[in-house]
Amino acid sequence: MNDFIILGTDTDAGKTTFALLWLQLFADRYEYWKPIETGESDSDTIARLVPGATVHPPLRRFREPVAPPLAAKMERATIPSARLVVGAMPRALNENKALLIETFGGPFSPLNDDELQLSLIKGIHRPGVLVTSTRLGCIGRTLQTCTALRSQGIALGAIVLLGPRDRYAEEVIQQHAAVPAIALEPPDEWTTPALRACVERQRSELERLHEMWGKLPACRDIGDDDRRTVWHPYTPLLGADEPLPCVGAVDEFLELADGRKVIDAISSWWTILFGHRHPPLMQALAEASQRIDHVLFAGVTHPYAVELADLLLGTMPWQGGRVFYSDNGSTAVEVALKMAYQYWCHRDQPQRTRFVGFEHGYHGDTFGAMAVSRDPLFFGRFEPLLFQADIVPLDPGELAKHLSKHAQQIAAMIVEPLVQGAGGMVMHSPETLRAIADVAREHDVLFIADEVMTGGGRTGTLWAHQAAGVVPDLICAAKTMTGGVLPLAATLVAPKNVEAFLSADRTRTFFHGHSFTANPLACAVAVSCVRELLKHSMPAKRIEDFWTQALTPLRGSSIVKDVRIRGSIAAVEIEASGGYLADVGKRMKQTCLDRGVFLRPLGNVLYAMPPYCTSTQSLQRIADAMIAAVQNA
Repeated sequence: MNDFIILGTDTDAGKTTFALLWLQLFADRYEYWKPIETGESDSDTIARLVPGATVHPPLRRFREPVAPPLAAKMERATIPSARLVVGAMPRALNENKALLIETFGGPFSPLNDDELQLSLIKGIHRPGVLVTSTRLGCIGRTLQTCTALRSQGIALGAIVLLGPRDRYAEEVIQQHAAVPAIALEPPDEWTTPALRACVERQRSELERLHEMWGKLPACRDIGDDDRRTVWHPYTPLLGADEPLPCVGAVDEFLELADGRKVIDAISSWWTILFGHRHPPLMQALAEASQRIDHVLFAGVTHPYAVELADLLLGTMPWQGGRVFYSDNGSTAVEVALKMAYQYWCHRDQPQRTRFVGFEHGYHGDTFGAMAVSRDPLFFGRFEPLLFQADIVPLDPGELAKHLSKHAQQIAAMIVEPLVQGAGGMVMHSPETLRAIADVAREHDVLFIADEVMTGGGRTGTLWAHQAAGVVPDLICAAKTMTGGVLPLAATLVAPKNVEAFLSADRTRTFFHGHSFTANPLACAVAVSCVRELLKHSMPAKRIEDFWTQALTPLRGSSIVKDVRIRGSIAAVEIEASGGYLADVGKRMKQTCLDRGVFLRPLGNVLYAMPPYCTSTQSLQRIADAMIAAVQNA
């Protein structure tokens, strides 16, 4: 038997009336709980009219019949967070019974000063029955609520229309809501005999609803199923921390199944740019999805891909060029590496089979990306399978020394401009980047800028390489292209490189592609994202200024090796052994999570990279959590 939650389209929709009808018939199977009450007590009404019902006391009860936060203020009281309310949810006293949970007002009514009741509904994580009155406006009111709840990931098992029978409303709502709709009428008067008579008249409908409810899968903690079925990235199968069950996301926040809201301070692996579900991006997705889903990109094109390519090329330090689409950062790098080598083949220099990467570099997990990264922990096991790449210190002099000996065997150099991400948020200056680019140009070696993480304004300029005034031959973009909404990547190719492929000889074709190359929905969102970026000058500047001030106390700490800041990125390196596997990373992560901030340290490097929408208050929470994590390390 399943617990379930009674939702209403609004106040006075009939939630308590439905609870009375239900418990009158099924008091032997359900117990009642309404966590927050204002005005006349619904719990007392249930107990009075259904004497056999088990009624759990509310967590908070206020005298005035107004919105709970207002009622609480009038009594100089407070309403707990959604997380605490969920934590106080009682278990049925009888193990053979389920819990019937009644909400107040509508789902979007305020719960407390910081949260809507929606956070509580998500935290309770039970299927819901939506109660709506059949008074005028029933259809629109109900369908709007259904749509809003679905957009928040809330499952409805049924809709109950309460009031005089309206068969037209039942048919339309059931058709468009795609949820069973049941019609019920309230009792003639509020007495136990009248309630019993009302239930008897509608017993078949109530039993039909109960039968449907019994067929719904029970809501449960997904942890067990996750452990049984899912293999998470960069996570050991044994001994890892439990993953956070996320049921929603908005702005800089992740909404967890237990009702908590935590700050996504690393932008979900650096993908979320403006904030979760940024309205212009979601609108672009919704509009595009009304016209198209996916189409192959070999021999077919579509307006979104063309418009996006035009926008991207308009930001480049060259005139012309082309955009080659793929799926993620690693594939964007693979495309660049293959293009670089094939470029030299078309220039009659097929001996250029080597690449140059830099210490602390990370370019992805596919074989080409691994080869030019060569991290011994991540990729050492695959060393026998990797092609030759030379890893040198990120220093212009060292690069010049290496290229003076091997330039004729090297196809390209690849670098993450200004910030080497997964290697520990290691940063270098624009001057160093410019000098490295000059060395590559002097030795006629192609320059690949891996802007998968640094693109989208993260480091201060739209593209990190722009800060150095350099002109790469190939640029890899991915994570932030769609603002984190959908996977999409692109390799931007300079005109001179494109020229080498301009041939009617089909053997000179670049034979590469993916099933979801240039997915129209992803491209539509990316167009909106790029347009948003072009409207805002240096969106990371506000966050960079904040880090500079807020993290000052850490610079004097005896256990802090370095504090690094570039654009929206802040990194604190701790004096600790173990590198990426350092135990201090797990401790710092937990300290931050205890303070409502989700960070995922790179071993002994604690870093933050929040979305641009992050409020000053949230930035302060992140900084406070980082300082506490270092102090408790």
